[in-house]
Amino acid sequence: MVITAASTVETVQRKFPQAIVEVVEFQDEQTIVLKPETLVDVCAYLKKELEYNFLETVTAVDWPERVPRFDVVYHLLSLPHQCFLRLKVRVGLRREDHPAVPSVTGIWPGANWYEREVFDLFGIIFTDHPDLRRLLMPPDWTTHPLRKDYPLSGFDLPEPHWGGQVPYDTDPGVGEYYQQTLRTPEGRELNESRDQLNPSQEPGTLSPDASRNGSDTSLPPNGQARQNGKRRG
Repeated sequence: MVITAASTVETVQRKFPQAIVEVVEFQDEQTIVLKPETLVDVCAYLKKELEYNFLETVTAVDWPERVPRFDVVYHLLSLPHQCFLRLKVRVGLRREDHPAVPSVTGIWPGANWYEREVFDLFGIIFTDHPDLRRLLMPPDWTTHPLRKDYPLSGFDLPEPHWGGQVPYDTDPGVGEYYQQTLRTPEGRELNESRDQLNPSQEPGTLSPDASRNGSDTSLPPNGQARQNGKRRG
C-alpha cells in the first residue's frame, strides 16, 4: 500500500476520530491538530503502522492573546514512503505558567533534545521526559526567551548574566505571565581578561559567600571589575 500524507490523515481520522481537533491542508502540506492527551497513542500508531520513522523536529509557537496559548508542533517524515506530516497540540490556559504535553521520547528517542529546547525557550513541560532541564539558557534562568512577551532587547544585565537572578519586586511591563528578572546584588561584573577563574563558578561570577568575605579568586590582579552594559536575552 502506498502511503501519502493525505491518506495518512484519512487513516488517522478513521482510527482516532475523538483525537482530532482540526485538519488543515495548506500548499499541499497536511496538518493534524490533536488533543494533547491523545498525542502519544497517535504518534505510536503513525510510527508502527504507517512507518513515520523520522521525527524531523519539535518546536512551538506562542500566541499570547489566544487560549490555549501555545502550539507544540511535530514534523514527521516517513522515509520509506517519502511523505511529510505535521502534528500540532494546543496547550496553555490563561495564567498557566508551565503547560504540559506528553513526551514522545519513548517513540522517537531523538525527541529528547528537541523537547528540552522547547521547555527551555517556551516553558512547556514534557511529562515523562527522562531528563527535562534547560538546554541553552543557564540553569538558574527564570524566564523563557521565545515567549512573545519576552523583551526584544533582553534583560539589561551585567556580563556574564548567569551570576544568579531574583525577580523584581514589581512587574516592569513584560507581561502578566511572569516578572522580569535581575542579577543578584552579590554577583560581580565581567572579568573580561579571564586571567583568573574561580574554579567553583562560571568564569566571571562570584558566589555570595565569597563576595561577603572579600575572597573573589576570579578578580583581575588589580582587583577591579570592569563594567559592561551589554544586553543579554
